[in-house]
Amino acid sequence: MDGVVRKDWREAVVDDKGKAERIPYELRVLIALRDAARRREVYAEGAACCRNPEDDLPGDFEATRTVHHAAIRQPLNPRAYIADLKKRTTAGLDRFSSSLADGLAGGVKVTTPKGEPWITVPKLEPLTEPTGLAALKEEVARRWGVLDLLDALKNADFLTGFTQEFSSAAAYERIERDVLQRRLPLALFALGTNMGIRAIMATGEHGGSEAALRHVRRHFITVGTLRAAVTRLVKAPSPPATLHGGAAALRARRTRRSSGPGPRTS
Repeated sequence: MDGVVRKDWREAVVDDKGKAERIPYELRVLIALRDAARRREVYAEGAACCRNPEDDLPGDFEATRTVHHAAIRQPLNPRAYIADLKKRTTAGLDRFSSSLADGLAGGVKVTTPKGEPWITVPKLEPLTEPTGLAALKEEVARRWGVLDLLDALKNADFLTGFTQEFSSAAAYERIERDVLQRRLPLALFALGTNMGIRAIMATGEHGGSEAALRHVRRHFITVGTLRAAVTRLVKAPSPPATLHGGAAALRARRTRRSSGPGPRTS
C-alpha cells in the first residue's frame, strides 16, 4: 500500500476484512505509475515524453557536473537546495501572512465558507485595449467598412481553407467535410464573440442542431487546431483582386439584406 494507495483512498481499496479490492487497487497502481512517470522516477524505453532521464543530460555530465551546476546556479548538494527552497518558501508565506494582517495584500482575503479556509482574490480591472487591435479595426474599416463576422469567416475560409486544419480528437469521425466546413465558422463565431452556441443557433436557419454544433466544438476546436488554423491564415498569400471583389460582394449583399440579427464589427 505504501507509495501506491494514498491514505484517503485506503477505505475504498481495503474492505472490512483487511483485503484489497482488486479493481480499485489496480486503478491506484496505474495512477501511481502515471505520477512516477511524470516525476521521471520510472521511464519507458523508447518513449518520447517518458524516456530515460539520463538521455536528457549531457554525455559528460558526471565528469563536468560542477560546470553544469554552476551554469544553472544550483548547489551540488541536494540538501542545500532543499534547505534554501524551504527558507524561501517560509519567507514568502511569512510576508503573505503579514500583508494579510496589515491589509496590504491588494484585496486578497482568507475566509472560511462552510468552515473551510478559502483564499478570495478581487476581480481584476479590465486591461486597456491593445493599440495593435485598434489599428487592425481601423484598417478593416478603411478597406471594407462594416462586415458581418460570419461572412468574414466564410470568405477567409474560401480564400485560405483554414478549416482544413481542424481535425477530430476522436479516433474515428463520420462528419462529412462539407458539413464540417459549414459548422466550424458557426462554432468559431459563437466562441469568438462570446455569444454562445445556443444563441447562434437561434439567430437563423443554419442547418443542423445545437447538439451537432457542440459536438464540433468539443471534438474539433482545440488549442492545437486553432494554432494551425491561425498559422495558415497568417502565411496565406494575399490576393488583392479576389479579396477586394469579395468585400464588394459582401457590401452589396448586406445592402440588399432587409435585416440581420448577427453582431457586426468594424
